[in-house]
Amino acid sequence: MPWRAGRDLRHLYHAAHALLERSRVPLRPICLIAKPIHSTRVSWSPAVALKLKHSHTAVQPERTVEDLQLIPLHDLDVESVLLRWKRPKEIQPPPHILAVLEDVFKRYRTRLPALEQLRGSPATAELVTYLRIPQRAPALVHHLLDVREPRHALWIIRIAVQGGYSFSPKFYGRVSEKLADMHKWRLIPSLTDLAREDLGYTTTGLLNWRLQALMESQHHFSLQDVLDLYAREHVRVSRLTYHLLIAMHLRNHDLTTALAVVRAMESAGISVSPRTWAVILLNHRSLGLSPSAKAQALDALQAADGQTATTILNSLVQLLLDAHDMSGAVDVLSMASVPSAGHLSDHGAGTTRRDDANPGSALSSPRGVLINVTTYNILLNYLARQGDLARSLQTLEQMDGAAILPNDATAAALVRLYYATDSPNDALHIVADALRNHPAAAALLPDLGFTASMPAKYPTYPNAAVPTIGLFNSLITGVLRSSGLAALKTVLRIMRIVKVDANAATLAILMSHLNRREKSRPREMIRAVRALMSIGLPPTTRHLHVLMAALLREERAIAHPRGWSAGPVAEQTSLRPFTAGSCFEPAAGVVFPRRLRYRNLMRPILQSLTDRGVRSDRVTFAMRIKHDAVVKCDLEMALTTFKTMVAAGIQPNEYHYGALIEGHTAVGDMRGAVDIMRKATEAGARINVKTHTMIIAGFARLGQPTHAVEAFRRMVGEGIRPDVPAIDALVSAFFRAKAYRMARRALLQLWPQVAPMSDELEKASLRQLAVAFRALHGANTKVPERLSSQEQRMLRWKIRDILRRWKSAQGYSRDKAERAHRPARHRHVSLARTPEYTRAKRC
Repeated sequence: MPWRAGRDLRHLYHAAHALLERSRVPLRPICLIAKPIHSTRVSWSPAVALKLKHSHTAVQPERTVEDLQLIPLHDLDVESVLLRWKRPKEIQPPPHILAVLEDVFKRYRTRLPALEQLRGSPATAELVTYLRIPQRAPALVHHLLDVREPRHALWIIRIAVQGGYSFSPKFYGRVSEKLADMHKWRLIPSLTDLAREDLGYTTTGLLNWRLQALMESQHHFSLQDVLDLYAREHVRVSRLTYHLLIAMHLRNHDLTTALAVVRAMESAGISVSPRTWAVILLNHRSLGLSPSAKAQALDALQAADGQTATTILNSLVQLLLDAHDMSGAVDVLSMASVPSAGHLSDHGAGTTRRDDANPGSALSSPRGVLINVTTYNILLNYLARQGDLARSLQTLEQMDGAAILPNDATAAALVRLYYATDSPNDALHIVADALRNHPAAAALLPDLGFTASMPAKYPTYPNAAVPTIGLFNSLITGVLRSSGLAALKTVLRIMRIVKVDANAATLAILMSHLNRREKSRPREMIRAVRALMSIGLPPTTRHLHVLMAALLREERAIAHPRGWSAGPVAEQTSLRPFTAGSCFEPAAGVVFPRRLRYRNLMRPILQSLTDRGVRSDRVTFAMRIKHDAVVKCDLEMALTTFKTMVAAGIQPNEYHYGALIEGHTAVGDMRGAVDIMRKATEAGARINVKTHTMIIAGFARLGQPTHAVEAFRRMVGEGIRPDVPAIDALVSAFFRAKAYRMARRALLQLWPQVAPMSDELEKASLRQLAVAFRALHGANTKVPERLSSQEQRMLRWKIRDILRRWKSAQGYSRDKAERAHRPARHRHVSLARTPEYTRAKRC
């Protein structure tokens, strides 16, 4: 290089280094959109910023420091863009120091020693001396973090600080970043406190790390409390601070406070940018997608560019899929995939639902820069929940065609998909690939049913998977469904070997299995959550959801005994209200029963959530509505709760409407139930087989088989496949009307829609048939949710036959005089070979 150019670069190095030292913030900005959502804004002078753009490498798109905050760390080397100097080589701790540390950790497993204890022992005094050498303590800390020992790393920092070593703010920022990558959010507040003690001051970056860690642990603070904290520490409030506050309140389902933070940000002179909308959309899942939010998202997508536009696009697709609007997601992806798509209008939201829409078709056009691996992961996760293997494979083909490499999130989604589609060996191939550097852990996979000699039938993407908690949570979900609790111990042993700790989501998965599959008592799950609280792990809203579902199941079983003989109950009048708390409390104001001391057992869990400022969410609101409408039979209170939720900005879904429908059917108000289902359809809520089953069961309780059959026929007409509860509800309508022979005939005719029937059951009694049929519920999970056209046609013929036989048994006949006055109609005979075609041909 010319001498003058080399001199300029040396001057640039020193100028940038001096600026960094004066800013007292960590150098490496962290991605705001892709977790961890943290960054530090550095203000460059115009002269230095101009020189920083100089490079002898290939020409890159021009980026500002603000833009760098939105680029994931794995996609960008921040130093190469900002300063373009080489980071000094990491110093490796010597083996004898690592041996001393290993001995200390073995001797002090529960409580690590203090500095005085280390100095007093000849075997550990060398460690104290080593930590005083410059650059040795940071190198040892980073080594412990790289081998996934965060608790020991923080102990080394504390011992070094007590011994007189002073770390830089940049070092604390890098350690916070690594802790966030490992999802060790509970350790970051302790680290920032230690940094405050070591430096004598704090920085905006460290306070932002602390704020994000508290948010991830579901600690929520008001805007004024955060502003007062930054003022006491004499640091400025950055754009990122406001973005973190917006994300915090949106996650806490507090739209009003989130909008107040936006107004406060604008009052502070920080304008709303596309990055702000990216943060809003990224954390808007807890509220649901409203028409206004959708329109603003499309406008922000048009104005944004680069990683910001990608984040907005992915968040919008996720919100549309949460609403089961696959056609809307496909339309948005189609327009975003074509660079010349022009303005993205609201028509891309897909007002007409097409459940058979193929996401691969939206991604088959020329790729734009907006679609990345996260887009495909969102689609794969949704299709995995649907158990749709065919469209998932098409999506993988499109990802391969776009030359987009899968990541660890893709591997976790595929594990979930293959377990849902009864391909566990393929899922275990992915797990085995993630354990390629851990032979002791991989040796335990045969205990889960893994056969290494059997090749995978579907794509597994070697070398893409790494042992993360997301991968193991997907594995736990699959093995619990296929093998039950017996295989859980094996997965936990594997996690201990690879040093991956279970998190709150792991416990929530286990509790959900115990509630749905094992039908465990609520007392057992409450004790499990309180046991975690005793070791310092706070409960989360997901734990509360499972506990409330288990308690609500018991209460509903007592208030409304199930069975073919059960009838409607009387609606509670407003003269007999029940005691309830505020709808915005963690449990949405549901008062737990005193029976079996459930109220006392739940009190510490609710108090922990209340002390952290946690508010009720969509799930707890749905349970409150069901508690009001079904358990207490107070439809007026249930409707009031529903309106309160909507006024708070939370969009209702099929569960909220389903709770209202079930409440109306419980008291025998079928006209109100049908009206609620009509309003749900108009609002865009997903009407599934469970919703139709509520209507059928409501007519059955009233002993109205004709209306029950008509409701069943409407469900089939919409292409929804009936399941065991739907058919059981229809049969119970004939049983309730004491038409036992008709009930048996209907059950025998509709049985093949669920599973083949054995020959020995053909002569069984109605009671034996009902017991055997109910045992099929949940056994066949591979049946598609929608009916094919041929299945739909055959099922309509069976329903028509059942209805005709029932009306004939009731003595139903048309009045000949009335039929004579009607104009003659020419019967249309279809060319398809249907039962009508056969009968017409015989005539």
